[in-house]
Amino acid sequence: MLKPAAFLAAAIVLASCTSMPGKPVPRGIAAYEGDPRLGEPANSICFASTIDGFSANKDRTVILRDGRKEYLVEVLGACPELEFAQAIGIDARTSCLTRSDALIVSSSLMGQTTTVGPNRCLIKDIYTWNSKAEAKEDAEAAPAE
Repeated sequence: MLKPAAFLAAAIVLASCTSMPGKPVPRGIAAYEGDPRLGEPANSICFASTIDGFSANKDRTVILRDGRKEYLVEVLGACPELEFAQAIGIDARTSCLTRSDALIVSSSLMGQTTTVGPNRCLIKDIYTWNSKAEAKEDAEAAPAE
């Protein structure tokens, strides 16, 4: 009889030690709320073939560069390989990249990471991005000498 009571007491103690869920971490575009670099929603990135780079990739967002213009692209749901992407391809139905087109994501420079192949991630939203806005804000916050 003593063993079940000890087991029950140990289970209660362990259950009381579990951590309570904290404040949820915002994901996707919500993670950039209030960020001065986040611009207005964009309907498309025209001439998708001119996209020449990407940066700041996370599991739901990536910044695509088209010449001197930058766009923050959010994918629908999580795209597991996006955060570690070494190569991103564009799958657009027209010459412009729009919502519901796809990013083809690979964490390998050779294009194949597993036997399944690269991930296809549908685009949920596109926003303009101004990477210089943060630097401008930092310059204003610095005291004048």
